[in-house]
Amino acid sequence: MQNYSNMQAGAYYPTSRSGQIKRAIGMTMTGGLIGMTAYYTPVKKDAFIQKAFDITKNDADEKIVALRNIAEEVEQNNVSTQSKMVLQDMGLTEDVVQITDKCSEIDKKVTDSTSVKALKDDFSRNFDSYKKNSSLMDNTCAGAFKAVKKSKFAWGVGVGAAIGLALSLLASKD
Repeated sequence: MQNYSNMQAGAYYPTSRSGQIKRAIGMTMTGGLIGMTAYYTPVKKDAFIQKAFDITKNDADEKIVALRNIAEEVEQNNVSTQSKMVLQDMGLTEDVVQITDKCSEIDKKVTDSTSVKALKDDFSRNFDSYKKNSSLMDNTCAGAFKAVKKSKFAWGVGVGAAIGLALSLLASKD
């Protein structure tokens, strides 16, 4: 006769591999769902300022690329209606020198150290009012808040899922 007091509970109730997989998936998803709450944590001033500057810089780079393409059209005397509208919106004429000067001006706003410092100081000064009243935000600031929150959401889901998976693996260890 065997001594049953020395046997582990697992001997009577063997764990199935599919049950372990289901628990791992469940804990991973639960951890991910819990991690999603990182979206609601407050946006820090430094993260907002950097993201707002990055958005401003990307916007300036896109404008420069568009203006360079328009300058090529002007040189070839084949300016499209859309390009004419862009030039008119920026207050420019179909002159390559004027377009080049505008490109330099736009580039200087996001590369010159004094202009960058002034831009970041402006974002910093207005951060508290943006945070309290979202209707005061312009597109750049609203995009910055949204991007920071989206990043927090993604990181929260990833970290929460990793912790949930680790916990499920520890719990299923024999």
